Amino acid sequence: MSSEYIILQDTPHVETQAWEAAVEAPTRKLTLALAKPETAHPDSGFLTPNAVRNFTDQQVKVFAQFGFGNHNPFSDADYADAGTEFTHHYADLSMLSNLILKFDAFTPDQIALSKENQMLVSILPPAELSQAYIEAVNEKKITLLCLDLLQDDNGRSVMENIRKATLSEAGFQIALSNFVFPLADTLVHAPSIPYALQRAPELMSSVLCHAGALCHQPTADHLHLPWRDVVSLCWDLN
Repeated sequence: MSSEYIILQDTPHVETQAWEAAVEAPTRKLTLALAKPETAHPDSGFLTPNAVRNFTDQQVKVFAQFGFGNHNPFSDADYADAGTEFTHHYADLSMLSNLILKFDAFTPDQIALSKENQMLVSILPPAELSQAYIEAVNEKKITLLCLDLLQDDNGRSVMENIRKATLSEAGFQIALSNFVFPLADTLVHAPSIPYALQRAPELMSSVLCHAGALCHQPTADHLHLPWRDVVSLCWDLN
């Protein structure tokens, strides 16, 4: 089956009135953006084309950067067949959707391009983050979720469990997508982070930053930064 790419018109990296008008309507709908990883690692797809199809069947608009499919066994063409719309620039993704998924860490340049209160989800090792990185995230009040922080009922890393339970790159890709899809589905449909955390309490431990605060105590201790529990940020318990 030949794939027809839906290519978004190339846009400038500055916010022009014309571009803002063009994306105003999509940003008010249910949207999801997939940023390509910095390296074409074979297990960095995050969501399979079938998972993307589940979103587009729900009338969720899915955007991705060209090259997102540079991993085996899926390609950009597979994602195009699932209804993904493509753009060359991360800046476009940031303007088109408030929720962006990326397998590895968002770069400092991508953080700089983010909107205030944007929601960024990745699998990144918090120990590798710098104080300047966290401060840039919190300056824009970005909600940064790190799925690597999620643990099972026995305190083991969910990501490590998935890796150990799969014997092939394709198997890991599918298992990872099956794990990420319901969480992403909750975030896509949630009107706010508190609502999302009520719907999926397991996400609570993955919140690295929210509302201008660092929410992960080990990272805060490592970087000698203050921190606040995400519960206290989302709900007034007094």
